[in-house]
Amino acid sequence: MAQRQRLEDRVIEAITLLTRASNTYFEDLAASFSEHLGRGTIQPLMVLHRDGPQRVSALAASLGLDRTTVTRHLDELAQRGLIDRQPDERDRRALVVSLTPMAADHLNAMRTKNRQRIRRVFADWTPQEREMFGEMLIRFARRGAEEFRD
Repeated sequence: MAQRQRLEDRVIEAITLLTRASNTYFEDLAASFSEHLGRGTIQPLMVLHRDGPQRVSALAASLGLDRTTVTRHLDELAQRGLIDRQPDERDRRALVVSLTPMAADHLNAMRTKNRQRIRRVFADWTPQEREMFGEMLIRFARRGAEEFRD
């Protein structure tokens, strides 16, 4: 039982460290786009960069936020020239949100920089360790998202 607890404590410590690193990352990323841009406000940019243009309702669902909150973030992002909103061709009442070329270029540059950082972290890991970590991390994150939801 003591060994299990130590493992659980190490996992919680790792989650805490990753949370701090994530918060710092998103704060720095937000600041790199625009002064006084909040880290929560850039979350739609990350989803749009990953998944492409989409309706506000789909974006809200991806973020796990209500449409009102997402619309508030999108208003700020639009004012800063980071997103475009156009009527959906299939339903003119709905809006499709997309990144501006400036935002897409910036996120592409950040992706390249982050890949370099991750390669440095893995520099002394074997290819098997890297592969296993990549598989286990996403598995843990998905299951953890379910377990820690309530």
